[in-house]
Amino acid sequence: MDYQTIRIERSGHVQTLYLDQPEVLNILTDEMREELLHFFLQAETDPDLRVLVVTGSGRAFSAGIDLNVLKERYETFTREGSQDASHRLRLPRTLMTFSKPILVAINGTAVGFGATMPLICDIRIASTKARFSFAFARLGVTPEFCSSYFLPRLIGSGKAAELVFRARMIDADEALSLGLVNRVVPPEKLLDEAQSMAEEIARMPAWALQMSKRLLRHGSQSTMQQTLEYESAAFQQSCQTQEHYAAVCQMLDEIKAKKKR
Repeated sequence: MDYQTIRIERSGHVQTLYLDQPEVLNILTDEMREELLHFFLQAETDPDLRVLVVTGSGRAFSAGIDLNVLKERYETFTREGSQDASHRLRLPRTLMTFSKPILVAINGTAVGFGATMPLICDIRIASTKARFSFAFARLGVTPEFCSSYFLPRLIGSGKAAELVFRARMIDADEALSLGLVNRVVPPEKLLDEAQSMAEEIARMPAWALQMSKRLLRHGSQSTMQQTLEYESAAFQQSCQTQEHYAAVCQMLDEIKAKKKR
């Protein structure tokens, strides 16, 4: 697929996905939605991809959905009645089940979709220039992209309620203090920081990474007993992989080498 709204770069086992419409602050259009869906479906089956970095081109991460799309949807509704919107669930569902670690490098304005999409991902790094707003109430709509599930679990229900109800803009330092992001770095170091972390993670055994991500997702919505049983099964399975055996042998060799010094 010849992408028009996103851009992909590759370095070893790490890919960087750019939301790439800087002239319109990387707003989510129907075209971008389809291109993102196509990319994630392809990336899921790429055996050489271990870690994905997502960022934005220009001064914004994403300013949210295209307001013209919202306007057209309402006008269509007034003419034709309710339309089937189930196709719009494909992208968040695809991200929710994506098996490989996703790091988000939030380079600037992150509003609406720009604030909710990173919640589905695994690690969030923000530039000091990043700004966040769950601005749905200002537009007379409700939160989407499964943010009503992830946001309270990430920062707590009271803080989530304040961000959603007030729909105000917060800066990177406040996002860090709330637990919305993992760390904040200067803008000129953002991509280097994300790439360095991604490469560090990519050096881990691939199966263990993917299973660990699955365990973390499973544990967040399961009972303690269910989590314990799922962990036990995953641990047993991981002990039977060639990657596990190679990693253990390498570590034993390193220990022996240190003892000889």
